[in-house]
Amino acid sequence: ITVLMVAEKPSIAQSLADALATRGKATSRKGISLSVHEYEGEFYGQKAWFKVTSCAGHVYNIDFPPEFNIWDRVDPLSLYGAKTVKTESNPKLRMPKHFQEEAKGCSYLVLWLPFDREGGKIC
Repeated sequence: ITVLMVAEKPSIAQSLADALATRGKATSRKGISLSVHEYEGEFYGQKAWFKVTSCAGHVYNIDFPPEFNIWDRVDPLSLYGAKTVKTESNPKLRMPKHFQEEAKGCSYLVLWLPFDREGGKIC
């Protein structure tokens, strides 16, 4: 089986891989936009290949359409029914594509994120 682990930031991904690679040292490679640390181990008693990577800031932003962003002309109550627009936070990093590529063939996803509002936004 293959397990993809996603950490909050690159330094945590590196630390996790170093700490969890008990059968030797994790190897590192460059993914589409971020490093991926790989090692062999066990997951629920089964032999597994682990891939540990991370986010780099938020993956997406969510906002109102431009016509709602003129704050002195918009009735705040109209925002409750307004649609939202999701955009990639940092298109140069291509984080969604990075995660899609790394997730191919994986059996499990493990998220190493803070248990707070920020962690939920990353998730």
